[in-house]
Amino acid sequence: MSFLELKNRYVLHGRLHGEEGLHIGSGVPSTKSDAPFLRQGGQPFLPGSSLRGVLRSTVERMAQTLFPGRCCILFDEQSAAANCVAGTKKERERFEQATAEEFDKIRSELKVCAICGLFGSTLTASKLKVSDALPAAPVVAKRDGVGIDRDTETARDKLKFDYEVLERGCDFKFSIQLENGEYSDFALLYMAIKEMEHGVEVGGRRARGLGRVMLTGYDVEYFDLNRKYTLLDFLDKGFAKVDKGQFEGWLKESFDEWRKPSKSS
Repeated sequence: MSFLELKNRYVLHGRLHGEEGLHIGSGVPSTKSDAPFLRQGGQPFLPGSSLRGVLRSTVERMAQTLFPGRCCILFDEQSAAANCVAGTKKERERFEQATAEEFDKIRSELKVCAICGLFGSTLTASKLKVSDALPAAPVVAKRDGVGIDRDTETARDKLKFDYEVLERGCDFKFSIQLENGEYSDFALLYMAIKEMEHGVEVGGRRARGLGRVMLTGYDVEYFDLNRKYTLLDFLDKGFAKVDKGQFEGWLKESFDEWRKPSKSS
């Protein structure tokens, strides 16, 4: 399924809970901290790109375990799936360097694995969008750290620094949007949701125990030709609602179907 048509759209409105403190650095020291927390409009937040990157790397690892050889890890030549152009440098460069006329001729050869199809690659846009996660009542604290001498394994003199941390217990709201999803996309989304429900780690300073967030709940709205609620219904009435249990049942059906050895996409 390409982007030329709009067959379905699923929007998941989720809630994350900070199981531990969280550090997302701005990369620019300030007068208040050596490593201030990233802010937007003065408020700390969890960038959607950070969460999306964690979800992709997590799903890639799961797919390599459950379905070896069927999905690639982008830019890892050893993991490239046989049906993924984006995962093979030589083939990827052939498409990236093609003129418009050449690209039209070889477009039919542009095949990507399920992960590159869902999360995108240098050749194809992503079907999955993750919004920034906005915290409710955030509490930002400053923690101290010291540089360690690699020879003595003790603190080095005059190497003290500090960094800002969003304290544990903070709740976030965010959304995930999937367009033109196919059974393989729903199977991968099932894996991602299950991992988030167990907890994932985002941001920096994770070796210090920071970064763990957990999906505590979500609501879903959608339109989908295959679910008998079409784009016309959406334009007339808005999104249809589906409860969490039923939605996860749909995802699980796709996951079980994609697990079958005969499925190669």
